[in-house]
Amino acid sequence: MQIRCKIIEDLLPLYIDNICSEESKELVEEHLRCCDNCRQKLEFMEKPMECPQMLTEGKSKEPFKKIRQKVRLRLIISVLIAISITASVMFAVQEVGWLHDYFNPMQQAVIDNDTGMTEWKQVDIEGNKFLNFSSIFYGKELVNDANSNGSIFVRILDENKNIVVDETIVNAGESISLKKLENDENYIIEVKCKKGIYFLNFI
Repeated sequence: MQIRCKIIEDLLPLYIDNICSEESKELVEEHLRCCDNCRQKLEFMEKPMECPQMLTEGKSKEPFKKIRQKVRLRLIISVLIAISITASVMFAVQEVGWLHDYFNPMQQAVIDNDTGMTEWKQVDIEGNKFLNFSSIFYGKELVNDANSNGSIFVRILDENKNIVVDETIVNAGESISLKKLENDENYIIEVKCKKGIYFLNFI
C-alpha cells in the first residue's frame, strides 16, 4: 500500500526523536527509500537549528547606557543655561544703572556740619524733606557710611511729628533696622552730631 507523503511528514518528528512505534518506523523507512522529497525534508529537520546569539550582559546594558548619557547631557545643558541666565541677570542688575537702582534702591542724606549740633535738626534726603520707601526692594536699613566722621544720633518721625524711631546712636560703618517703617509713607529724619561730614544711606 502506497503511503501518502502527508502521513509521513506527520510521523517524521516522532521518527527523528525515536518515539514512534516499530511499525511506524518501518513504514517511514520504507517510504523514505523511494521518496526523495520526504528524504530531503528529513535531512532538513535533522539539521541543528542556529539560534540567534544571546546578548551578553554588557551588550544588553548598552542601550540603557546611551539613554542615561543623553539624559545626563540634557541635564548638564539645562544647568549651564540656567547658570548663564542667572549670571546675565545679576550682571545686568549690577552694571545697568536703572536696573541696579530699581533692584538695589538707596537714598542718601549728606550732613555737612561746621559747628556741631546739640539740638535735633531735620535733614533732606536727596533734596526731599521726607524719607519714603517707595519700592518693595528696600531692605529698610539706615547705614552710617564708613566714610562719615563718626557716630551720629538719629530719630525718625512721621508727618504728624510723632516719634516712630526714638533717639538711636549709629556708629560709622554700622546700621540699624527700619523694618517698622511703612512703605509709601513719608518720614522726617532728624539728627544730632559733632562737627564733620556724615553720609546716611537708606537702603
